[in-house]
Amino acid sequence: MTVIGNLLKAIIAVVMIGAVIIAGLFIYNWASPLLSSTTKARSTEPVVFVINPNETVSQVADHLEKAGIIDSAFIFRARLKILNAETSIQAGTFTLTPGMDLDLLIRTLSTPENVVAAKITVIEGLRLEEIAENLGSSGIVSPNIFLQKTATSEGAAALAAKYPFIAASGKPDDKGLEGFLFPDTYEISRSGDDSSDAVIDSMLSTMRDRLTPEMLADIPTHQIEGKPATVYQILTLASIIQREGVVEDELPDISSVYWNRIAEGTVLNADPTSQYANGVAGAWWPVLSLDQLHIDSPYNTYDNRGLPPGPICNPGLAAIRAAIYPSDTKYFYFVAKNDGSGRHAFAQTLQEHERNRIIYNNTEK
Repeated sequence: MTVIGNLLKAIIAVVMIGAVIIAGLFIYNWASPLLSSTTKARSTEPVVFVINPNETVSQVADHLEKAGIIDSAFIFRARLKILNAETSIQAGTFTLTPGMDLDLLIRTLSTPENVVAAKITVIEGLRLEEIAENLGSSGIVSPNIFLQKTATSEGAAALAAKYPFIAASGKPDDKGLEGFLFPDTYEISRSGDDSSDAVIDSMLSTMRDRLTPEMLADIPTHQIEGKPATVYQILTLASIIQREGVVEDELPDISSVYWNRIAEGTVLNADPTSQYANGVAGAWWPVLSLDQLHIDSPYNTYDNRGLPPGPICNPGLAAIRAAIYPSDTKYFYFVAKNDGSGRHAFAQTLQEHERNRIIYNNTEK
């Protein structure tokens, strides 16, 4: 009986071990899809995932599951609770990998630095309202917030405290930051539905860095009304040059025309300044009638001598350099050639200028 009993015990033990193994395999096969989001065959291509402001954790979990990034919204929420990370999820746009480890996923969604950078391009010659509209249509900024920070004296004052070069530029206290936002291509870390601070910081810091010590030293060598020119005056002139010029190598010649007129103490006769004064949403740079050229505005440089009160757009580096380093000419006039080249015909005298207007069919005014 002892041998038989021992044999029976051994058989029973083997059966029990086998049952445990089978049960373990069953439990593993049943539970592992819930505990890990890597067991299912799925695409490993990165997915752009957006969390909107004020979205709840439950909504985020459901959207993650629907997007195929996780297998179970329930397990995701449970893991958040265990990690005490339910309030750490950030709004923004993220790049995620389907099946990624839950803890890594939670860390990614909880870290602002992981928000996808949006690439934006701001071209030369846009006024602040146009920049706000363009970035607003792409969902990068709230136009109203962007303009409050850049187009108002209060917003400009707050940023001048952060960027001393603004205060040192000679900008009047009642003006915004027209002219100071450097046009370029930027990668901006998006944060919710408004990234105004990131955009403005990038553009202002780039302008600060592009104004080299050499340029800053050369600016006051120019005289305006018997006083050394300021950075703000140079940006104002550069903004006019930017709107007038199309071909980059002509910008120093256009600049020379305006510097010659400034030295002469006569009017600039710059169409873009009156366009700025007449501009409205949907037509920021309108084609002007004679009456509109002579609008009752300090930006009317047909009737008011010297520079307008401030920049009319945000100029690029070529226009800024042209304002500081004009060609050495005796030109007082220029007119568009109207031949599709974007070039101008320059003249020293009014008689030469009138002849150019006839030659290039530019006699409307």
